[in-house]
Amino acid sequence: MKRCILCLQELPLFQGLDRTEFTSVCLSATKKRLAKNTFLFHQGDNAGTLFLVKTGKLKLVRVTDGGKEIILDIIGPGEVLGETALFHDQEYLFSAIALEETGLCCFNRHQFETLIQKNPGLAVKIISYLGQKLYKTLEHVAETSGTSTKEKLLRLLIRLAADYGRKVPDGTLIELEITQQELADMVGASRVMTVQVLQQLTEAGVIDRQGKHYVLKSDPCIDRFFA
Repeated sequence: MKRCILCLQELPLFQGLDRTEFTSVCLSATKKRLAKNTFLFHQGDNAGTLFLVKTGKLKLVRVTDGGKEIILDIIGPGEVLGETALFHDQEYLFSAIALEETGLCCFNRHQFETLIQKNPGLAVKIISYLGQKLYKTLEHVAETSGTSTKEKLLRLLIRLAADYGRKVPDGTLIELEITQQELADMVGASRVMTVQVLQQLTEAGVIDRQGKHYVLKSDPCIDRFFA
């Protein structure tokens, strides 16, 4: 039990909550483990569960009316998924798929409402968290609107390096196995164009590959690629 409390209270959303008040919720929460490439939920499924990512990573994928897949984001440990469904009935607007083995804790609406009633400060945390996510989304839209595929891809790699990077002698290794097609889906470009841009960045010494991972090289002259 102690281990479970610690793993949940280490998540940013729950930091500062009284452990004794959290015990019953932790006991009633569903623990879930997903194998790589397994769906947590599908686009169009009824939403009503809050997911806390403890380990691993998930990609959030939306299929457009035209059948095109768009990767909206990649989330990892400490992040929350499905929180908006706790406030009103709705369907998931995207699918969530495990990029690697992933561990989660799951709360239904009743469990979470009970937790908020006992800890009103959590409601403020939720509002703040949603506000930060909205700001991040708007910031991303503003940065990528009207920009070239090269700039979008480089900005994406910089963000992934910040979120999932590990320092290595020649730069920052992005500890995320992501395919060229997935990168293309994240920046809204074709795979052919994405491969061409990746090759250009590699030849310029901005990025490199180590096995299945990308490395953002140290101190690249990034500004010249935004011209």
